Amino acid sequence: MDEDLKKAACDGNVNFLRRAIAGPKPQDYWLSRFVPATQGREPCAGNLLHLAVWNSRKKFITQALSLLPDDVVQQLLTQRETAGELSNSTPALLAIKKRRVGCAEVLTEGSRAELIKNLLDDDGNSPLFLAVKKGLPEVALNLLRCKDPP
Repeated sequence: MDEDLKKAACDGNVNFLRRAIAGPKPQDYWLSRFVPATQGREPCAGNLLHLAVWNSRKKFITQALSLLPDDVVQQLLTQRETAGELSNSTPALLAIKKRRVGCAEVLTEGSRAELIKNLLDDDGNSPLFLAVKKGLPEVALNLLRCKDPP
């Protein structure tokens, strides 16, 4: 992953995100992953949404979801990461597990809930089960309101 993109996602730098989107960036740029050089030194890893979740950057996530092309957003939302402490999590599963409430709510709103509702974690837990378990009622409602609930 490009170091500037990693820093922007971790810091919640929406201005960098807007400038990068306005420039000619290939799809692979947005789908790239950060993997720490050594395990244990840095718990966070993953795509730009994973990194923003780790750092509770709701505004950055909201902007990325609205400004990036739909096909890129769909891939980012469903990408699983195994590096760091992610345990094969998508950005939404990570947000729910780590109780990043605002991030979890945004990542499960509207049609995004339909896309991620059946993506289970390594233990076979659905996002809905984890949202209830973690006490995230709005996230659970988002998942239940989707067109075809789990």
